Amino acid sequence: MTWVSLFYVSSQDFDEDIKSLKTVFSQFEKQIHQKDGYRFSPEAEFAMGWCFYTIYVKIGFIKKLVEYNHTRDPKVKDEKAILKIVQNYLKMQKSKARVKFDRDKPTFGAYYHWLLR
Repeated sequence: MTWVSLFYVSSQDFDEDIKSLKTVFSQFEKQIHQKDGYRFSPEAEFAMGWCFYTIYVKIGFIKKLVEYNHTRDPKVKDEKAILKIVQNYLKMQKSKARVKFDRDKPTFGAYYHWLLR
């Protein structure tokens, strides 16, 4: 399966934020019963007290995750909802990390547009 860069993370507390992100992505894996659906970039970049790294996902992983969440909440149509879940979890953990899409637009938006009508 192909790996796709999905989220870009900016963090001031690398150790705590990586633990939080691993927790939330492990929960995602349990929800859809899939192993090894995500990974972090092998090297983080450090600048001005911030760490920058990318979260990669398998295409099938994010598709299953969106489909699973769509069955629970029909408003979920693409990975924007997954980004909100991750951001809200980091806020609950009192993290200052910033998570955004690696690109300007969601990667799979066109796929979900016709699939989840």
